[in-house]
Amino acid sequence: IIVLRSGDPETEEAMIAAVSQYANSQNVVRQADLSANKHFHVAIEKLSNTIYCPDGGGRWFYERATGSYNTMLTREGKTQAQLRRIKEIVPSSRKITKTDLAKFLNAWNRKPHLVSLGSQKNFDEFMNEVNSGKGPFPEEPDLAFYKNMIAKAILFKAVQKLVRPAFRAFQANITVYLVSLISYRLGNDINLDRIWQQQDLSYLFKQQISKWAPEVNQILHQSANGRMISEWAKKPECWNEVRKGSYSPVIN
Repeated sequence: IIVLRSGDPETEEAMIAAVSQYANSQNVVRQADLSANKHFHVAIEKLSNTIYCPDGGGRWFYERATGSYNTMLTREGKTQAQLRRIKEIVPSSRKITKTDLAKFLNAWNRKPHLVSLGSQKNFDEFMNEVNSGKGPFPEEPDLAFYKNMIAKAILFKAVQKLVRPAFRAFQANITVYLVSLISYRLGNDINLDRIWQQQDLSYLFKQQISKWAPEVNQILHQSANGRMISEWAKKPECWNEVRKGSYSPVIN
């Protein structure tokens, strides 16, 4: 039994995470799980529990601890009517895990090669940047950061939804590179507040995504020079090729 006597909650959380990490030599514990008590994730969870969508009825769910979404459903949905109601307020489509967040934000921050490494490796890189205090992530996430974060999640999910039925293979790579390309070419002109307000993308924006998707796919294949796309996508050089590619003009 370890009794913690520190008066600093953050110090205690760091100690608990360290004990979990170094004591689990037989069972695999994912780094994403060990980071659950980091202040960054705790702050986002608090925001997600208190900020409702513009319609005033629904909200997003940030799954800081693995399985907490299902725990919430069990705790608050004691009857079928209650369960239906809570699923209307917080549907599974609006659940974001820690690895999801790392994927959405690293794609927007034009690091598709990191996202292509896989969820855990990408999450490690994401947390290194969060912990360094030198990246684009605030020490104390606030309302503006949260709304922009959700807008980027909506954008990623919309791209994913348009890409999946259009391509037989490498949908994940096309999606993340397309999101990074959108951020690179249109980022300064995209109104994230509007996406938050609408909880969706405009029709023209979706048309633009559909137009660029096959062009990104073509450049991924051409630049790979016979290499497996999923492996080539992990290289920074792949992003350089996609970034400097030629694309259809922006739809106005």
